[in-house]
Order: sequence, then C-alpha cells, then structure tokens
Amino acid sequence: MHCKTSRCVAGGLSRLFSRLFKTLLGASLLIGCLSAGAASLRTKVIVATEPWAQLMYLDANNAPRGAIADFVNRMNAVQDRFYFELTIYPRLRLNRVFIDKEADVYPMRTVLWTDPKLGLLPTKTILSSGDVYFARKANRHGGRKVFDDLTSRSIAGVKGYHYKIFNNNSDEAYIKRHFNAALLSSNELVVKFVLAGRADVGIVPEVIMAKYLENPETRDQLIIGDFDSRVELSNLVRKDGPISVAEMNAVVDLLIKSGDVRQLKAKLSIQRD
Repeated sequence: MHCKTSRCVAGGLSRLFSRLFKTLLGASLLIGCLSAGAASLRTKVIVATEPWAQLMYLDANNAPRGAIADFVNRMNAVQDRFYFELTIYPRLRLNRVFIDKEADVYPMRTVLWTDPKLGLLPTKTILSSGDVYFARKANRHGGRKVFDDLTSRSIAGVKGYHYKIFNNNSDEAYIKRHFNAALLSSNELVVKFVLAGRADVGIVPEVIMAKYLENPETRDQLIIGDFDSRVELSNLVRKDGPISVAEMNAVVDLLIKSGDVRQLKAKLSIQRD
C-alpha cells in the first residue's frame, strides 16, 4: 500500500533527524568521556594557602578568588600534565595540613616565612618582594619624617612574624620589652590600625600594600617607606610530593613565557615615584 507523498516525506525526515540526533548524542558522549579521561590523566597536586587580604580569599560561594588564585588557575591552563587544586585553610591549621602531607604546594611564599618541619622546598623565583613600612601622610611627626628614626616610633605588625627591625625575633614578650609595638592577628588589621592613628608606622608585605594602593582613597592617606626586608617568593613544593622542584620550575617557565608572571608582578609591586 502506498502512502501519500507528503506523509512519506514527513516520515522520512523524522527518521533522518532521529538518526542524526542519536549520532550527535553519541559523539557528544564520546567527547565527554575523552575529556574526562584526559583530565584524569593529570597528576593531582593540592595547593594550600591561608586567606591573604585581597590576594587570596573565599567569595560568597566559598570559591577561592584574588590575584594569587587567578595565578594558580593559569598554572592549569599553560600545561596538561598536572592539575592544581586550590584550597584555602585557616592560618592556624595550614601548618598541620603540610605536616600531615595533605597538601603539596604553598604558593607565593618563601622558606624564610615557613617552619622547617613543613618540609617545603623553594622553586624558581616568581617575585622579589618583602615587608614595607607605611604610615599616614597626616602623622604627628610631619610626613616622611616619621620614617627617620623607626626604633623610636610606635610600630604595628603581625603577631608571630619575623621583622628585621625587631631583630628577627618573633617572641611577643621580647618585642614588647624592647620596642613600642602593637602585634595584631592579620595584615588587614595592621593597615586599619595605622589608618586609625593608633600606631605611627605599620609593616605589611609589599604584595598586600600594592592592592590597598589601588584604592585612590586609601592611596591618598598613606606614604610608603623602605623595605624592612626583602625575600624571593616562589611556589614552595613539599619534599617527596607529587611534583618536584624541577617540574614546578618548568611550569613557572611556561608562565613566564605566557606573560602571566609579568602581569602578576605588575599587580603585586608598588610603583614608587
């Protein structure tokens, strides 16, 4: 029995589109499986750090954000051998995470700031930086004169940090016995403390101060002094972890070639007059 032409055509088209849909669906599933397989071939590397002002923080969805978080994402983009998974921990818990070998890389740090018990090794320098002195422009000593005799000034810093002006001694009792110092729990509080006029001078990492100076209102209130000390910042890797010093250096070389290191330096360095 023969059907009418229009009905036959409609039926034929329907079967054609059905086969085409199934073919595309199968291809899509195959590509998905191949992509998942390629991702699973990467060696997983846990990158762990603490919140670090605007450089590393959790957004409203608890996702890592900030300049250093973006840099870690670029580490994934420039190569396909390792997958770097970023996690932010409370500062007091972070050491235990490395000691227990639950994390493998500590980004943008120096071994001078870390406990040897963590077993972390320096890699190729990404940024030469350090801690800088800063003060309010409207200070009681008259502008930049506040930096002339620092040991006679009231100074705010972070509790537990090693500062050259305090003879690299982090003991709170020693510092308060020999200096007029306020030791606070974070760099953010140090900045607020000085802006409120509660200390003549503050000490914070240059990379953090650079972000504060992006705000014109804050920039107009502050003056920047010399470095308290300088360090070489790199991606510290855990000894005997899934990525070696040489392998991390190779990733950094790719980031240098791609321009990512140059962009990060521009973001985290203070442009002095």
